[in-house]
Amino acid sequence: MSRWFANADALAASSDAEWAPWVRYTRMPPPQEWTDTGSVTAYTPEEQALNSAVHEAGHAVLYMAAGHQVRSITLSPPAGAQRYGRAMVDYVPATGPWLDFVLVDAAGERAEVRWLCETRHWTPGRVWAAERHAWHDRKHADEVMRTCHGRALTFHGNHDDWADYAWIMDRTDEALDPVWDQVLALGRYVAEHREVTGEEAARITGFAHGSRRAS
Repeated sequence: MSRWFANADALAASSDAEWAPWVRYTRMPPPQEWTDTGSVTAYTPEEQALNSAVHEAGHAVLYMAAGHQVRSITLSPPAGAQRYGRAMVDYVPATGPWLDFVLVDAAGERAEVRWLCETRHWTPGRVWAAERHAWHDRKHADEVMRTCHGRALTFHGNHDDWADYAWIMDRTDEALDPVWDQVLALGRYVAEHREVTGEEAARITGFAHGSRRAS
């Protein structure tokens, strides 16, 4: 069993199902004093762009590795008072085994944390922020679980229960291992170009567009 921390701030404790419990549980304890996640991470603009790009590349690469296509990957610059630009993968809808889609959901968060470790950008606060920012991905994973199995995604830290996010994170780390160089290559490309088509993403990663096999 691994420990999850139940964040007690107003957002995490909210009854709003749109946010909670997806921002409530983190494996890193919440910082004692913080005003927003940006005050914790303190990235340079270049670091933030690459960090966000690797997150989205994690999603996209596992989606393509499962034999599916992406339409585009977008990394928008910050606008106005927004600290972070919008980052997203536009997926071509597909069907397949439920686990493929859950692993895609978790891949952004896990890729981001792995990138932090490998580039020596790791701090407890940055890992905590990566987990908090992944709330929408976790919410979608829960929707897949409920639709396919009638079970809710849990945060018990049980590595032996396939409905627990600890088990899903383990499987996601395993799925990222063989494609990690492709994730990094695509992340760098997205950070540089910011608007990437599905065809470009497939070319950069070596996947034939829409195929399980590398070209």
